[in-house]
Amino acid sequence: MDKRDMATSNEPGDGLHHGMVDTSLGKLHYVSAGNGTPLVLIHGGFGNWLHWRDNIAALAQHHTVFAIDLPGFGLSCDAAPQSDIDGLARPVGEAIAGLRATLAPPLRDTRPGIAAFSFGTAVAVRVALLFPDAVAGLLLVNPPGLGQVSEEVKALQARAAEAARNQGLRAGLAITLNELMVKNPALATPEALDLLEQCVRQNRFVSRQLSRSVHLRPMLAALQMPVHVVLGRDDPHQRHELAQRRDWLAQNLGPESVSVIADSGHWLQYEQAARFNALALRFFSQAQS
Repeated sequence: MDKRDMATSNEPGDGLHHGMVDTSLGKLHYVSAGNGTPLVLIHGGFGNWLHWRDNIAALAQHHTVFAIDLPGFGLSCDAAPQSDIDGLARPVGEAIAGLRATLAPPLRDTRPGIAAFSFGTAVAVRVALLFPDAVAGLLLVNPPGLGQVSEEVKALQARAAEAARNQGLRAGLAITLNELMVKNPALATPEALDLLEQCVRQNRFVSRQLSRSVHLRPMLAALQMPVHVVLGRDDPHQRHELAQRRDWLAQNLGPESVSVIADSGHWLQYEQAARFNALALRFFSQAQS
């Protein structure tokens, strides 16, 4: 795959709209594009809407896309102190209702789909459980909480943290980008590193401990809507238990409810953008029909 421009500022005419939506917690920032059935994107830990930079334009050809910054991330209001998953999910659910209300009929009457990445998948599942009548389906990319955290990931994160302390944030992020986020070294570009650095510098909520405490399997089993889980074959978060996780998802959500994508690390929707975008469009076409 060719290197892509990952500039962190919007170019004139890029079709993106930045806005703020009210919730009981405060205002959440979002980016929107397109004009179709609503689709909400939820980023991962240490991220913001830029985790979806390579996906918004393709998805907006068929959807009104809203990429939300979670509380404590990006340009959104701070999270409440000691927030649990529900403390993030409730304002996100309120934000989705507010954004949906801005659409003209009949789009306003169409339940939105939600695509979520990494830590954001736990938030998305809680949104779907708290507001079951407001979500048409969930597409979850490399979720936590499907099993044990790998020793490889723990060691990698420790090395990245040490490098950040001793050599600066960018050195630690370079380890994360090259060894966790992408498999293909050609995609570990300075522009991608710039994007991750912007995300981290705007982050005020430490999600790692909360992410590691999530037990996603019982929450997934409780859902009463279409769900599709996408796992990166080369994601260090997944590959140590990949077969077991794939099999559990197939047995409990259905054989068509899980995809394993080759040649992709954790940031699957960036590394395999074309494959992910096509999969997402197919899934939400069926979920919202």
